[in-house]
Amino acid sequence: MGELSIGSLLDDEKRASLQTFSEDLPAKQQQDSPRSKRDIVSRVAYLIGIDGKYFGIGQDGNIAPQFHRSVYDEMNTDKEARIVRNLCRLRTKLQRNFKAICVEMNSDVKNIDSVPDLVPPDILGSLEEDGIPFVRPRRRLEDYIVDVHNYLLPHVPNCQKFFPDWIKWQYIRNLFFILKGNTVDGNREAAKLYYECRDLFPYQSFINWYPDEGDGNILRDDAKFLPILYERNRDRFYDMSKVTEAGDAAVNDPSEFFAKAGRILVAVDCENADPCKVIGIMKSLEAQGLMGKISKILLVDDAHTSSQWRALRRNGNLPLEYYMTDRVKEDKSAVDVALTIKFYREIVLAKIMGEPFDAAVIVSSDCDFWPLIELTPEVKFLVMLEYDNCSQAYYQRLQNNNVPFFYIDEYFRAGNLEIKTEIVLQEVIREIEEGYLSKINIFSILNRALNKLDLRMNESEATSFYEKYIAFMNITFAKNGSAILQNKPELKE
Repeated sequence: MGELSIGSLLDDEKRASLQTFSEDLPAKQQQDSPRSKRDIVSRVAYLIGIDGKYFGIGQDGNIAPQFHRSVYDEMNTDKEARIVRNLCRLRTKLQRNFKAICVEMNSDVKNIDSVPDLVPPDILGSLEEDGIPFVRPRRRLEDYIVDVHNYLLPHVPNCQKFFPDWIKWQYIRNLFFILKGNTVDGNREAAKLYYECRDLFPYQSFINWYPDEGDGNILRDDAKFLPILYERNRDRFYDMSKVTEAGDAAVNDPSEFFAKAGRILVAVDCENADPCKVIGIMKSLEAQGLMGKISKILLVDDAHTSSQWRALRRNGNLPLEYYMTDRVKEDKSAVDVALTIKFYREIVLAKIMGEPFDAAVIVSSDCDFWPLIELTPEVKFLVMLEYDNCSQAYYQRLQNNNVPFFYIDEYFRAGNLEIKTEIVLQEVIREIEEGYLSKINIFSILNRALNKLDLRMNESEATSFYEKYIAFMNITFAKNGSAILQNKPELKE
């Protein structure tokens, strides 16, 4: 069975521009937030041969390691893991220094064990101690790279034990085996991509990877790595709770917050919230009988946001107030200001009317709403965020002030396909009915036909013609999307 190449799963054309990151960027700056675990990326980093300094080995205490030293120590005691790590380290060195090594081998008749500046002796020594006598006489460098692939084949599967069962192991395994890696041509093709995009490979390590624009450091943390890995394999990683640390203020399930509240005001920032996820929340709360706790939903929108918000607006069962902001400057949105003003006005009016809100939910990852939370202490707040859009500073501010927050990504996992299907279907139907069918009137078409043929029909004749020949016709769609008129009356040749 041929090895799966991640690059083969993507478009053949290379991305027009690539965003680079530095291998020497201090690990402390690369860290995102304490909510992201780094256990999986630490294990991957060990196996693909990332330098020990990123695990804190040989470093002083002023720079926090990017990966867990405990993982390094654990895996380094295992022979199979050591072999895979050293083979990957060796392959990276051979590919990165390919031309320089070739010069040494060809001009001075050296072997790879005679160029310590280009191929560290500790790699070859460790492999030999673990039963892999890698160096052989009169061996071409291209053949050595093929040897790495062939040695990896039996040893990589033995490292599955280091990863939890909820991860699809084949996606991790794919990182080690390039397409046609057992041939010189296969490795040469993979090397071409590596040379052109080396700075985008994780810490410049040679693996089976196709960098995409904006990936950045894919091994930053588990919450970043696994969704990207699954996406490369035409899949989606849903269970973000497995890769994040819940803080003291993090809420695993907002149902308890809703159940304890009396009257809840919900504010949705359409610019900083995903419509599918928000609709998923509403559906889940409705299924639990908690929607009755919400007295009003403020939906503040901008013309530049997704049209998917229409699906929420069309739900007549929601106590929804929709407001579309107007931009004074094309590059400046007014959503956050409008939402803050409308939100605070609702709080004040409710208090004046004797029916105050005791709880509020802000659906936004934007930290601009923090003053609203801080200046309304009489209201208990719940903030609904998204993993990728919440800044470290906002996360820390909520955490330090014991403001409960919930990652709406959790609500969206199970119903993702169902909700997306419903939203897309609603939009398609709206487009057909409002955009196309609304422009079709059969009597207008009949009149145009009569005028073209220079004929006339009175109202009674036109009605009879419609009922006999037209009423039973209908429009369907072919597989290619074309509209087809069916049940047409049979016409004489």
